[in-house]
Amino acid sequence: MVESITINGDSYEVNFANLPADISLNTFIREHAGLTGTKFMCQEGGCGVCVCALSGIHPVTGELSTWAVNSCLTLLNTCLGLEVTTTEGLGNKRKGYHAIQDRLAKMNGTQCGYCSPGFVMNMYALLKGQGGKVTMAEVENSFGGNICRCTGYRPILDAMKSFAVDSNIPVPKECADIEDLSTKQCPKTGQLCAGSCKKQSQRNVQLYSDGSRWSWPQTLPDLFQALQDAAKEKLPYIIVAGNTAHGIYRRDVEIKAFIDVRGLAELRGHTVSDKGLTLGANLSLTETMAICRQLEQTSGFEYLAQVWLHLDWIANVPVRNAGTLAGNLSIKHAHPEFPSDVFIVLEALDAQVIIQESADKQRTVSLAEYLKTPMQGKIIRGFVLPALSKDKVLFDSYKIMPRAQNAHAYVNAAFLLELDATSKVKNARICFGGIRPDFVHATAVEQLLIGRNPFENALLEQVFSKLSTLLQPDEVLPDASPAYRLKLACGLLYKFLLKAAAQRQQKLNSRHTTGGNLLARPVSKGEQIFETFEQHYPVTKPTEKHEGLIQCSGEATYANDLPTQHNQLWAAFVTAKRVGAVVTKVDTAPALALPGVVAYLDAKDIPGPNNLGPHTKDDFFFKEVEQLFATGPIRYYQQPIGIVLATSNALAQRSAELVQISYEGGAEEVLPNMKYVLEAETAGDRIKQPVKSMIDKLDLQEPFELQASGKLDMGLQYHYFMEPHTTVVLPFEGGLQVYAATQWMDLTQDIIASVLKLKSNEVQVKTRRIGGGYGGKASRCNLVAVAAALAAHKLNRPVRFVQSLESIMTTTGKRWAFHCDYDFFVQRSGKIVGLNSRFYEDAGYLENESPLGHTVLLSKNCYEFSDNYKLDGFLVLSDSPTNTPARAPGSVEGIAMIENIIEHIAFETGVDPADVRFANILPGHKMGDMMPRFLKSTLYRERRADIIAHNKEHRWRKRGLGLCIMEYQIGYFGQYPATVAIYHSDGTVVVSHGGIEMGQGMNTKIAQVVAHTLGIPLEQVRIEASDTINGANSMVTGGAVGSETLCFAVRKACNTLNSRLEPLKEELKPADWQTLINAAYDRKINLIASDQCKQGDMEPYSVCGLCLIEVELDVLTGNYLVNRADILEDTGESLNPNVDIGQIEGAFMMGLGYWTSEQIVVDKQTGECLTNRTWNYKPPGAKDIPIDLRIELLPKSPNKAGFMRSKATGEPAICLSIAVAFALQQALQSARDDAGLAKSWVTLNAPMTPELLVLHAGTQPGQLTLN
Repeated sequence: MVESITINGDSYEVNFANLPADISLNTFIREHAGLTGTKFMCQEGGCGVCVCALSGIHPVTGELSTWAVNSCLTLLNTCLGLEVTTTEGLGNKRKGYHAIQDRLAKMNGTQCGYCSPGFVMNMYALLKGQGGKVTMAEVENSFGGNICRCTGYRPILDAMKSFAVDSNIPVPKECADIEDLSTKQCPKTGQLCAGSCKKQSQRNVQLYSDGSRWSWPQTLPDLFQALQDAAKEKLPYIIVAGNTAHGIYRRDVEIKAFIDVRGLAELRGHTVSDKGLTLGANLSLTETMAICRQLEQTSGFEYLAQVWLHLDWIANVPVRNAGTLAGNLSIKHAHPEFPSDVFIVLEALDAQVIIQESADKQRTVSLAEYLKTPMQGKIIRGFVLPALSKDKVLFDSYKIMPRAQNAHAYVNAAFLLELDATSKVKNARICFGGIRPDFVHATAVEQLLIGRNPFENALLEQVFSKLSTLLQPDEVLPDASPAYRLKLACGLLYKFLLKAAAQRQQKLNSRHTTGGNLLARPVSKGEQIFETFEQHYPVTKPTEKHEGLIQCSGEATYANDLPTQHNQLWAAFVTAKRVGAVVTKVDTAPALALPGVVAYLDAKDIPGPNNLGPHTKDDFFFKEVEQLFATGPIRYYQQPIGIVLATSNALAQRSAELVQISYEGGAEEVLPNMKYVLEAETAGDRIKQPVKSMIDKLDLQEPFELQASGKLDMGLQYHYFMEPHTTVVLPFEGGLQVYAATQWMDLTQDIIASVLKLKSNEVQVKTRRIGGGYGGKASRCNLVAVAAALAAHKLNRPVRFVQSLESIMTTTGKRWAFHCDYDFFVQRSGKIVGLNSRFYEDAGYLENESPLGHTVLLSKNCYEFSDNYKLDGFLVLSDSPTNTPARAPGSVEGIAMIENIIEHIAFETGVDPADVRFANILPGHKMGDMMPRFLKSTLYRERRADIIAHNKEHRWRKRGLGLCIMEYQIGYFGQYPATVAIYHSDGTVVVSHGGIEMGQGMNTKIAQVVAHTLGIPLEQVRIEASDTINGANSMVTGGAVGSETLCFAVRKACNTLNSRLEPLKEELKPADWQTLINAAYDRKINLIASDQCKQGDMEPYSVCGLCLIEVELDVLTGNYLVNRADILEDTGESLNPNVDIGQIEGAFMMGLGYWTSEQIVVDKQTGECLTNRTWNYKPPGAKDIPIDLRIELLPKSPNKAGFMRSKATGEPAICLSIAVAFALQQALQSARDDAGLAKSWVTLNAPMTPELLVLHAGTQPGQLTLN
């Protein structure tokens, strides 16, 4: 059967004979339609880079609607008959840009740009779906499923909120207005074409060559016929609606029958009466939310307002648009451990499930009975929710997550109390999720409540005593600890009773009342203050990003956007899973038996050295040999031992899992991270000391009045670049053309040439841009790049390797974890007399790329030390992938170490943390002037006093204020070449350089410098892709200095051109640029110049900055809001304030994630990384940013050592984020005081999760009282 699908108004043929049954919309869009603006990364609906819009006719209402979906989860066959819109369909350079694309670019909402099309399409669908009428709150709430690692979200949200009906956000005057939200219009209706006018083919069943089938039943009899056919032929089947369950539990690869129920009107409607509300099983969560909104004012259904809110906590908008009620309950049915929010809410409401057992037979059961009912051959028809009297029934529900949106619950809960005329409990339903698979109702507590007044302290004491013994949460990594989930469950029930007591006007302790409410987050806002210098324009001008528009339209290309190549193969790693073992046999037969699987390669196929290090020995970066494919004992869980090559990405990944590996031996004890190494009785030679103190013993020249000890723990952090590790390799003329997502082309070229025994000039690397790096693509990209090159070289075929997120997070390293033990000796003023610090950093299994030197360099910060500071640094080897630089490597740790000590000193002495810093700042240091200015502008003293007063008045809602100061050292290394060429025909200029544009605005700043130096309009400058011809021998783009070093090189090249043109310019004066260039060309003047910036051309300097963060902590849940964050950073004379503020905000938010939500959990027995997906690793989202974010670039502070008086901004601000931990410490200490705990410093950890905060707060069941 051949069908067609409409994308951006154009029809594309779908030949089922050539496609798998479960091909995703994303794969079809990219590989068959050739529209690469839609990206992919997580492939489970958790990152948002794949979002596109669907439009179609609702089978019940007949209305045309538009909604956003994750194209990675959406199966192609579910889109037949719908209109698909991608960012290419909205606008482009040829036909003009859509207002959303235009505004996002002009309001500085892009950096690396990989996430931008997803943001654009999510906003487009929101506006289109609501007729353009949205509020700022609705907009801000709609991006929970779109992750951006670069920007920190604030400029993206500003751009999107500017479309709201209540927007107060200034819009650049050059931005386009939204005049028409449609793409291709129907000539009959004037609406977006949804293919409803053309004759639809009568789809029934499509058979596939592999035995799979796809059914499109239009009626219940059709559906049950499809179920019977599958049973008759013994085909494993799946009911398909949104396919969002695949984002949680991967679909069984053995599924052969796909039964598509989206078109069944019987499952998509709803009815309401005074007795109840019946919801069709196949209503999406978004449709269900709309019904809740319609009915929440109806008598008996007021509780639907809370149901709406709870559904809004589930996943994200595109997932809710596709996922259905029945789908969610089906996950719970198949996986009892799944903390289903739909289930917990419906169960508390005592909703009923309608099970359709055949076309003409159904029965209604409770949810508990449904979970016990075998559903083979049956479907859920619908749900019945009761009408409840708001005067007699108390209902509320809760979901506590590691971040504000798009996360599954630590614990979720829903509670319902039905009261009699005397306000005593007549019926109680106390339901919890996330406790253990077999636990739903706290039955003993329900029974305890019956016949009692729920607002008596004596009863509450019994309730929480009973609940504490009843719950017994299980322990399953990577879930939060049983201790936390127990306290959290008790806290949620207490919240419910507190809130209910307030609603019922019961007597309450005024300090307790705010504890009854969850934290309420208002719409965020921001302020940016900077100065510019018009005499230097376009340098210092806050221009938009050079490639911002093409990033928003999807025209900006990345490595994997190279068109599909003829005869192309995809690669996937085969990995070993027993640490310490030796692989004795690799059986590839099961994998190679699959049609389309072409080859398996391993270390035996490598022509040269099996080493991911450069040709020449490099003791600075790469001290030890790192094998591409392991040949000896396996050093970490899922270490690659080879690759498989297949004709599709999905097939390569599936076949890699089929390779069977035999082992001999294994480690007696796996030590998968530094924590376990340091705790081990025999660490052996795993602990090394590359940093030894210059002094053997502290020299305390002054008397001290107080001494204390402490420690600091900072975990691993995944870089979370949005573009996966990607390389495409094309064999040509005996060599290789390599399109790699790398920060260091020279290293990639060097290693490929070495491993393959090729000459360097036979390997050409090209990188136009990468979708984020943060250090993670400096060397870690080469695992993929070299493997792909090996396959292309051996098989003489194009090879494409896009590593999956799970594979990246298990096979490659992360930010080095950090541990510090310290002792300090101080005066009562906080002045440090002596400090002894011993720090440890987790290298993984190799000593390469150590950040310890940076840790030492930054560890003094801007404080006064001499022989009174003893510092020793240790490198720790663990059974894990070799760790690698991550944004501000070593520097984050060095600043955190000393700033944490300063805070601890303030705690022990009782001196204000700001004053302790004043007491220790190096005399004459710039910080001595910046800090008083900052404290005054942020009202530090006044706010600190207000917070202390607030905390005295509130038992369960605490605030804190955290301060951090920083001196960040900037240094230069290596060389960075650049070439500038002027075209004689029109005077335009092109630049090629050895740096890598990865979102930091390098190309934007370079274009500004070129325009300024040559005296031409910015629009005449184009930056070409980087490669190892014009960018030969270039150093890694990292250390925050890439932009200024390449600007320096480009200016030198431009000055060379100016010097050549100067005599002619004098001769032709006054001549315009075009006349000058034409004349130069006629006289054979060379219009191409190359130069470089090398180490020594510019002097090192430091960047000073301050940060003040205010938080509000819910003591009962551990959740908190960052109410406000202020940052003052010395950026010299910023080359581009828009770019630099974006860098500061992005770095700051990456740090905020490190300190709050990004937790790596490993299996102690195997060494497996258990947090290797968007499902369980949580960087900050759009609603985790500070509610009020204020950035100021220090005025009147030219940097005499820097390029054009500027300073670097890419890395320093991440060091300031630890202020959030200090703010939480203050809030936590107030809670501990109220809990009656002895005063003691709480050891800080990165991340400071809700779990840690609740467990340290010391709340006991007996303290959960009302009055």
